Amino acid sequence: MRFLKASTVAASVVAGMTLAGTAAIAAPAETSTAYAAKPASMEVCGFYKTAVTAYYNHCADSCIWIWIDYTRTTDGWKHIPNRGITDIGGAGEVNNAWYDHVC
Repeated sequence: MRFLKASTVAASVVAGMTLAGTAAIAAPAETSTAYAAKPASMEVCGFYKTAVTAYYNHCADSCIWIWIDYTRTTDGWKHIPNRGITDIGGAGEVNNAWYDHVC
């Protein structure tokens, strides 16, 4: 009977575990279409923030007024003339914003 060195056995075990782990990671995950990520072209409608800026995305084809809740200054109205994303201030300056009425 032949005996292998402990270091050779340990290296073989580690190599086998690495290959098994790689195979598991490399396999594509199956996802259901119901839970798949939405395409980048589908934007959030209404108020949202990034780390730096607050935005209001108006998704309809109309002129609207929104109400903006500021953190340190007086709240106020903002006119959104048409569809699209409008910068409404810094992320730290704006708490929230919402649709109020059509122009």
